[in-house]
Amino acid sequence: MKKFIVFIALLLVILSFNAYAADKVAQTGCGFLDVAAGARACGMGEAFTVLGQDATALFYNPSCIGEVDANFELSAGGTQWIADINYLYLAGVFNAGVWGNFGFSVIAPDYGEFYGTIVTEGGAGYDKTGVFHPHAFCGGVAYAREFTDKFTVGGQVKFVSQHLGENEFTVIENNRQDTSYVTRQNEISTLSYDFGLLFYPGFKSFAFGMSVRNFSPRVCYEQIGFELPLIFALGIGMDVMDFFGEYPDYSLNVAADMLHPRDWGEQYNVGAEISYKNMIFLRAGYKFNSYAEGLNAGVGFNVAGVKLDYSYSTYDLEGFDMVNRASVGFSF
Repeated sequence: MKKFIVFIALLLVILSFNAYAADKVAQTGCGFLDVAAGARACGMGEAFTVLGQDATALFYNPSCIGEVDANFELSAGGTQWIADINYLYLAGVFNAGVWGNFGFSVIAPDYGEFYGTIVTEGGAGYDKTGVFHPHAFCGGVAYAREFTDKFTVGGQVKFVSQHLGENEFTVIENNRQDTSYVTRQNEISTLSYDFGLLFYPGFKSFAFGMSVRNFSPRVCYEQIGFELPLIFALGIGMDVMDFFGEYPDYSLNVAADMLHPRDWGEQYNVGAEISYKNMIFLRAGYKFNSYAEGLNAGVGFNVAGVKLDYSYSTYDLEGFDMVNRASVGFSF
């Protein structure tokens, strides 16, 4: 136990030194993977590395689905994003008993319609080339297993694709006498991997977790290559009602995460969730050193295996004050 605590302390110190480095921007692609999924997690400021014992944990720490007790759990929801962009997600977990838990996840952005253009001959202006629909997709399969009542590991393999329309290039040949056009598809696809673990040291309900998300090879559209938005996360959490004796009708889960993203400086998320009889939930969270996001809050209801969750997130951006998320889940 002491060795484990020393290891975590050293790891936190090492990551903290990087917080003073310059912010790393424009170093990744497929930015739709950075948009958080799940109204419950977002209501807690995405401090969800150890508390996500439901299907939406697949977007944060796949090991947490190993603690899903229901035979099957399904969650679906959406995010109302900037510029009329919507993000939809679907996640499910199947409890296979002694064989562990299996899961799947899907993220599908809806970008809407865009008008394509091409530079006119001579470069004096632009001509429209028609309407196109950029699209993206991320689908994964996961597995997690509790090796003991204190230690759970999990992983997820994801297929990620993105199509951003076409480009038409002018090709001049034969000493500028002949002109032709070449059309290129701006699309990529690759495999991505998530890993995670969850550990209970034995102090009341205190838990420690860590995850690596969006680990992938380098991909390239035309000439410029990039990697997916890799995130390394460390998290702690517990039910603080453990300190106040027997109150079976109430719980107050608090959590804190430290995130080390590839494309930004270190981020720190804190969140809390108070519940009554595991039926009514109030949530709040805050994200430190986020590019624009700050306060988050949400509510949830769980009745007869049906879960309804809502959250909102505030942003310090002109014309982009608040983001709404809603989700519904079923378990049996």
